[in-house]
Amino acid sequence: MLGAAFALGGSAGLCLAARQRLREHSAAELPAGSLQLTLYQYKTCPFCSKVRAFLDYHGLPYEIVEVNPIMRKEIKFSSYRKVPILLANAGSPLQLNDSSVIISAIKTYLISRRNSLEEIVSFYPPVKTVTEKGKEVLEYENKYWLMLDEKETKRVYPVKEVRVEEMKWRKWADDWLVHLISPNVYRTPKEALASFDYIVREGKFGTLEGLFAKYVGAVAMFFVSKRLKKRHQLRDDVREDLYEAVNEWVKAVGKNRLFMGGNQPNLADLAVYGVLRVMEGLEAFDDMMVHTNIQPWYQRMEEVIQKTGVAI
Repeated sequence: MLGAAFALGGSAGLCLAARQRLREHSAAELPAGSLQLTLYQYKTCPFCSKVRAFLDYHGLPYEIVEVNPIMRKEIKFSSYRKVPILLANAGSPLQLNDSSVIISAIKTYLISRRNSLEEIVSFYPPVKTVTEKGKEVLEYENKYWLMLDEKETKRVYPVKEVRVEEMKWRKWADDWLVHLISPNVYRTPKEALASFDYIVREGKFGTLEGLFAKYVGAVAMFFVSKRLKKRHQLRDDVREDLYEAVNEWVKAVGKNRLFMGGNQPNLADLAVYGVLRVMEGLEAFDDMMVHTNIQPWYQRMEEVIQKTGVAI
């Protein structure tokens, strides 16, 4: 039930995960240089959406396994029980978790073939930390860095400021933007019910599970969203925080660039787009389009990703 409740939006640490070698999950050997990818996800999870946006933009074929957020039988092979999980085989099978680690590791692999994917993933070690409430969680060192040599770095980031800007806004998407989703899509009882109708429609539920998730989940998340609003110190009208954040992003992109990455999206563009698109079809998304300046950039992102999307 909790998995269903947080499928759309999410709270701090929702998709934190430890990277581990796959010993229990077999995968066929592949020709050198190729990637076999399987993404385990909830479609409405913003962290999963970030990964899909990245894979689609880079034209990487991948299989999707939609996880039932209540039973989660689809990921029973994994000791880690959250999503996204990406199974990647580039000669040897690996399990990668944490959306930002997944994106940084695969991007590094695409740019530089000096190291195996397994070696690249080792550059993002999990570190146990303890929250203010005494809860032990995993964080990842270097997760916004691409592990490139000097020549590769200069090719991807001609000036230092480009890299700094991309990392700053990727972190912003994880640390701030994503926390505005739940309070906005569950803002009122009506919106909460509409959000769970969307979750059930797009997710993997049995008939009874779907009815339970839709009505009980909507009520639960309406009240949870109020706690999230307080936790993140949002305004009484949480739409104002969403509008302000979105316009802050548009201002950072500026009037003279199509994307933050210039003529093509960079990892920050893909992260922000991935987070925002989980609201499509909901009242919060429509309000955002009307009351902010995001629409031209968002439409450009849709167009460029649709040209290369090859998910199977």
